[in-house]
Amino acid sequence: MMTVLLLGAGASKAYNGSSTGLKMPIAADFFRTFEKLAIFSNPWVLREALWEYLYRVRQVDPDAYLRSGINIEALHSEIEEVLLDTLDKGNSFEKISAFRPYNELTYIFASVINEIQNGPIAEPHTILATKLQLKDVVVTFNWDTLMDRALHQTGRWSVDQGYGFLPKSIYRKQWVAPAGDQPEAGPVLLKLHGSSNWLTSHPVSDQGKFVPMQAASPDTVWVYEHSKEPYDCYAGRYMPGYEPFSYGYYPPNILDDRGKPPPEGHVVIRMRPKVPWKPEGSAGSSGLVSAPLIIPPVRNKRYDAFGAPFHDLWKKAQDAIQLAEHIVIVGYSFPRTDTKSRDMFVQAFMNRRTIPVVSIVDPFPDPVVSVLNLDFGIPRSHLRVYKSYFAPDHDIDGLFTL
Repeated sequence: MMTVLLLGAGASKAYNGSSTGLKMPIAADFFRTFEKLAIFSNPWVLREALWEYLYRVRQVDPDAYLRSGINIEALHSEIEEVLLDTLDKGNSFEKISAFRPYNELTYIFASVINEIQNGPIAEPHTILATKLQLKDVVVTFNWDTLMDRALHQTGRWSVDQGYGFLPKSIYRKQWVAPAGDQPEAGPVLLKLHGSSNWLTSHPVSDQGKFVPMQAASPDTVWVYEHSKEPYDCYAGRYMPGYEPFSYGYYPPNILDDRGKPPPEGHVVIRMRPKVPWKPEGSAGSSGLVSAPLIIPPVRNKRYDAFGAPFHDLWKKAQDAIQLAEHIVIVGYSFPRTDTKSRDMFVQAFMNRRTIPVVSIVDPFPDPVVSVLNLDFGIPRSHLRVYKSYFAPDHDIDGLFTL
């Protein structure tokens, strides 16, 4: 029997082992969570352009505004819309000014996730991982690596092939090639919004679009796994003290891609402003500056900006949902704004020949039951509801037993 495990934000909220003492934030408390972290006051963490945007455009006190519970999806969407409009109509200075707060917000978003997931392997995720069979599929809309670490600990899953694609390189103390000749293992972990440990090159503005600066195609993905030793990164600002699948604010630079060549008749000039209140780090800084490969929490998610990988991942997720006899949903509420997700489920269920059993773990399951029953056509007789938060003491055996 094949099972699809679908993880939403409620699954991430179950993690209480963070070294920060905090839990993964939701959209409305993201910035209040950020302010409680040590990285908030770290001079290496860039946030000046974001604060300047709020002061200049919003005409608000940035700290007070963000403490008020502003939704990160709304703010990130607003800043992205300004950026896209500026890329289409603005001059070079305006493009740089619009790009900086967007870029800072992306790094901050990934950094908050990395800080909070930095701790012991998540116990509830470990229990889930041990119940999965090799042919099962995990589908998640979360950016954290809680499930990645839990699966890795089982010894039956690796980043080499476990994400549903072959990475260009994997950082294990140094950049190494993935083992593509290994027999297929499982289960597969499909991360439909990217991952805090997936990397691409730092984006640049190019003919009205912002694109990765790598010479390789935009769909090339690098993956960070672990390192206890300093690595080359922007300004050498390596931060120690992180568990596997997590890193400090700056991920390792890419060393196997020289970057886009300049147009004929032009040269590339790289410069880094140096100011006394942002000291250089002691690690190396060679290579191509990397960036988190995530689809940020914005209203209009731009999956096509990174080429084919996300299209392929969503197709694999749809195929798995179409074939699964059992679908286990943990902490995912099918938000109405996420039309792409709803369309995927509609297509998967329309193409099925049988009706799956769907198990739901949610403290407030009624909206989920309604969507599955009324929108997706799953009869209530095939729905098993566990009205509770996902936690280590949850009856995982019962959840997976039909």
